[in-house]
Amino acid sequence: LWCVYIFWQGVFFTGIWVMGHECGHGAFSPYPLVNDCVGFVLHSALLVPYFSWQYSHARHHKFTNHITRGETH
Repeated sequence: LWCVYIFWQGVFFTGIWVMGHECGHGAFSPYPLVNDCVGFVLHSALLVPYFSWQYSHARHHKFTNHITRGETH
Protein backbone atom coordinates (compact mmCIF):
# COMPACT_ATOMS: atom_id res chain seq x y z
CA LEU A 1 0.00 0.00 0.00
CA TRP A 2 2.84 2.42 0.80
CA CYS A 3 4.43 1.80 -2.57
CA VAL A 4 1.25 2.90 -4.33
CA TYR A 5 1.04 6.02 -2.15
CA ILE A 6 4.68 6.92 -2.74
CA PHE A 7 4.29 6.41 -6.49
CA TRP A 8 1.27 8.72 -6.77
CA GLN A 9 2.84 11.28 -4.46
CA GLY A 10 5.86 11.33 -6.78
CA VAL A 11 3.63 11.76 -9.81
CA PHE A 12 1.79 14.64 -8.13
CA PHE A 13 4.92 16.49 -7.02
CA THR A 14 6.58 15.95 -10.39
CA GLY A 15 3.56 17.61 -11.99
CA ILE A 16 3.88 20.56 -9.63
CA TRP A 17 7.58 20.84 -10.45
CA VAL A 18 7.00 20.70 -14.22
CA MET A 19 4.38 23.47 -14.08
CA GLY A 20 6.64 25.60 -11.86
CA HIS A 21 9.55 25.00 -14.24
CA GLU A 22 7.45 26.17 -17.18
CA CYS A 23 6.53 29.30 -15.22
CA GLY A 24 10.24 29.98 -14.74
CA HIS A 25 10.71 29.86 -18.50
CA GLY A 26 7.69 32.09 -19.10
CA ALA A 27 5.91 29.27 -20.92
CA PHE A 28 2.95 28.72 -18.59
CA SER A 29 1.13 31.93 -19.52
CA PRO A 30 1.62 34.78 -21.99
CA TYR A 31 1.51 37.13 -18.98
CA PRO A 32 4.76 37.45 -16.99
CA LEU A 33 2.92 38.38 -13.78
CA VAL A 34 0.83 35.19 -14.00
CA ASN A 35 3.98 33.13 -14.60
CA ASP A 36 5.68 34.67 -11.57
CA CYS A 37 2.66 34.35 -9.26
CA VAL A 38 1.88 30.75 -10.19
CA GLY A 39 5.58 29.84 -10.21
CA PHE A 40 6.06 31.38 -6.77
CA VAL A 41 3.11 29.45 -5.30
CA LEU A 42 4.15 26.14 -6.88
CA HIS A 43 7.81 26.47 -5.92
CA SER A 44 6.80 27.48 -2.40
CA ALA A 45 4.77 24.27 -2.12
CA LEU A 46 7.99 22.40 -2.94
CA LEU A 47 10.08 24.57 -0.58
CA VAL A 48 12.16 25.90 -3.50
CA PRO A 49 12.75 29.67 -3.71
CA TYR A 50 11.24 30.69 -7.05
CA PHE A 51 13.05 33.90 -8.01
CA SER A 52 16.56 32.75 -7.10
CA TRP A 53 15.88 29.43 -8.86
CA GLN A 54 14.60 31.31 -11.93
CA TYR A 55 17.78 33.41 -12.03
CA SER A 56 20.20 30.51 -11.60
CA HIS A 57 18.24 28.33 -14.03
CA ALA A 58 18.37 31.05 -16.70
CA ARG A 59 22.16 31.18 -16.22
CA HIS A 60 22.25 27.40 -16.55
CA HIS A 61 20.51 27.61 -19.94
CA LYS A 62 22.67 30.46 -21.20
CA PHE A 63 25.53 28.16 -22.16
CA THR A 64 23.69 24.91 -22.85
CA ASN A 65 25.72 22.74 -25.26
CA HIS A 66 28.61 25.23 -25.36
CA ILE A 67 31.80 23.18 -25.60
CA THR A 68 33.85 25.17 -23.05
CA ARG A 69 31.32 27.13 -21.00
CA GLY A 70 28.54 24.57 -20.71
CA GLU A 71 27.99 22.60 -17.51
CA THR A 72 27.94 19.21 -19.21
CA HIS A 73 31.32 19.27 -20.99
